Amino acid sequence: MVTALKRKPVFSIKPKPFLMLRVLCYLSVCSLLLLSCNYKTSLVQDAVAAWSFADQNDQAGFNSSLLEQGSVKFLNLEGDEKRSSIESGNDGKAVYLDGSSWLDAGQGINDELNITGKGITLFVRMKSDSIKEYNPLLTKSGNDQTIAYSVALRKIEQDVYIEAMLGSDDIGGAHLLKYKLPKEESLNWHNILFRFNGKISELYIDGILRDNEVTVGETRDWNNHPALIGAQYEQPYTNGDSAKNTIEATFRGWVDCIAIWNQFLPDERGASLSGVAALKKDGLPEYYNEKYRPQFHFSARKNWINDPNGLVYYDGMYHLFFQYMPPHRPGAYKDWGHAVSKDLVHWEQLPSHITPHKVWAGCWSGSAVVDKYNVSGFKKGNESPIVAFITNGGNPNDGLGPKCTQNIAYSTDGGKSFTYYDQNPIIKNIHEANRDPKVVWDEDSKKWIMSIYMDRGYEFALFSSSNLLDWKQLSTISLDRIAECPGFEPFPLDGNKNNKKWVFSGANGNYVVGTFNGKAFKPETGTLVGDYGNNLYAPQIWDNAPEGRKIQIAWLSTNRYPDMPFEQQMNFPAELELKTTPGGIRLLRTPVREIRNLYDSEIKWQRQVIPQGDNPLSELKGDLYDMDMEIDLKKATSFDFSIRGATIKYDVAKQTLRCGGTAERSGFPPDNWKAYIRKNPDQLNNMGEAPLAPVNGKIKLRVLVDRTTLEIYANDGLVVMTSCFMPDETKHYALTADETINVEATIHSLKSAWTLNRK
Repeated sequence: MVTALKRKPVFSIKPKPFLMLRVLCYLSVCSLLLLSCNYKTSLVQDAVAAWSFADQNDQAGFNSSLLEQGSVKFLNLEGDEKRSSIESGNDGKAVYLDGSSWLDAGQGINDELNITGKGITLFVRMKSDSIKEYNPLLTKSGNDQTIAYSVALRKIEQDVYIEAMLGSDDIGGAHLLKYKLPKEESLNWHNILFRFNGKISELYIDGILRDNEVTVGETRDWNNHPALIGAQYEQPYTNGDSAKNTIEATFRGWVDCIAIWNQFLPDERGASLSGVAALKKDGLPEYYNEKYRPQFHFSARKNWINDPNGLVYYDGMYHLFFQYMPPHRPGAYKDWGHAVSKDLVHWEQLPSHITPHKVWAGCWSGSAVVDKYNVSGFKKGNESPIVAFITNGGNPNDGLGPKCTQNIAYSTDGGKSFTYYDQNPIIKNIHEANRDPKVVWDEDSKKWIMSIYMDRGYEFALFSSSNLLDWKQLSTISLDRIAECPGFEPFPLDGNKNNKKWVFSGANGNYVVGTFNGKAFKPETGTLVGDYGNNLYAPQIWDNAPEGRKIQIAWLSTNRYPDMPFEQQMNFPAELELKTTPGGIRLLRTPVREIRNLYDSEIKWQRQVIPQGDNPLSELKGDLYDMDMEIDLKKATSFDFSIRGATIKYDVAKQTLRCGGTAERSGFPPDNWKAYIRKNPDQLNNMGEAPLAPVNGKIKLRVLVDRTTLEIYANDGLVVMTSCFMPDETKHYALTADETINVEATIHSLKSAWTLNRK
């Protein structure tokens, strides 16, 4: 007989469901913590320093232990914040800094926090509970010329930015990336990832790319300030004596993790740190649709630009280089930014800049040519060399680079990349800031001719070369009211290739017509005004343009428009022709024909009679137009053409064309370099004034209207007036006269050139 034994319950008392749930949760959290510790350790194992803030110790290979300063609190996060920390691969612990406390990492136990070379990654996971003007998170600080690296929060008025900065002696300053946080996210937890590889820097916030920049050079490694968490040194200089320097601690909030690598972490590592499956590259701002952004005049996505440089046409593409300067660089240390176009209208900005040279310093203005016959010897493969001539210079009085020399950078891959010539400089410094080399081919002497501004009044020098490498000075010349950025070009007079003249121009657009015998330029005219407006400066002509066209573009020097990421713009490309006129030989300038690629709707008038007081333009409401008019003034003594708050006026008796409005100008250039000084400046001519005689009682006007720009071409480009303005959004368009006028007109509204280039 088998007696069944009664099984005793495992629990001596009846189990409670909530107790079981707590046990399971506890085990789950323990598993997550264990997984997190192993996961985080694997993520930071090759970092030079990493702190998870369970205590002061470093999780990386070296123990760069932190020193506490002030009321530093190491604490356990709770609830959702703890869970979020663990899910991000951290350990649920953080340090709280109260706005007066900080942590000091020194230089690292073996100076490992002095990062060197062309690779660095910084990671910070933080949450602020209040934000002052500047809130340092991680800094090895100094000014633009001494800083090593930093991550910080900055409040500007009501906007909060996350900023990352990296110092490099190669640019004599610092690289800055930033992202404006949405107001509702300014006090949230954020994963901040900054990385740099010697070519580009990137800033990711919560796994999304928010800013990037072409970034060259090596990380500044001689800054001997300690690395600080939650604070910065107020004084820029690094003498190693922290007792003589004041520390400013303003960050108030929590820091969950900080890690530093001396490498550019790959995407998968960055994604893991940021707590996302993959880094997203589509978070950059949408550029080119901002309120004051020019819609068919070139501007860079962001930052400052000025003089066009290195204009060449090669293999179906127009290359536009330009002076480009991100913030936190000294003015001498600019790049040559780079954009390309197939039609001079639709531009694509490229990351292939020409950047400052470690020895010869910043990239000032210059030119480029296509070396079709490889006289330079640079050719490799099938591509003709593109040879760029650059003034490299610094600010010697500030210890930033040598005085200006003329140097070469060349491309053997169609302009995708450039290499500095190893025998630079090709022309040593002659006088102070001698600069702006412009190189052209002279068919008669079979030589390349270079013109340079000598930085002595209005003096220029001419040089020649047969191989683009070895240059001989030919002559010097001074030209009244012409300075900087020379243009020295041969032109067929009236289209006759057998009757060639040379035009010598300067940065303000003024020019002189004459002859060139292979050694010296002989003027045949006085100085002629090239543009009667406010803003045109540093024009340059494309080398190697098809059909022998002389195509020019220039910088429009102006103020920064409110809240815009870009600063400065170019004029619309124009074609130049040298013609004989009743007033003598003149250079005529008209918009390139490719503007037709932007034409949208059309309005056409044939000999329309406009009675006194009528306004045939009353229905126009847009901000982008190409307006081509011929106005018969046989009965009228004047007319007014109003465009969004600016007014073009013509006075028949005075034979004067004027433009006035809310002019935008930067105060540059100085008066002695201005193209044209108005005798009686006022609100009627503060955007331009020019003499203009009717032809058979008629005036021709071609006006390009962009959001903040007017380009006025009168009588087929004999007179040109280029000015920037602040539009009046309450006003539109009007054409009125004191008597009846007859008008023939073709008006095209224009599409934006930037439709496909928003990012």
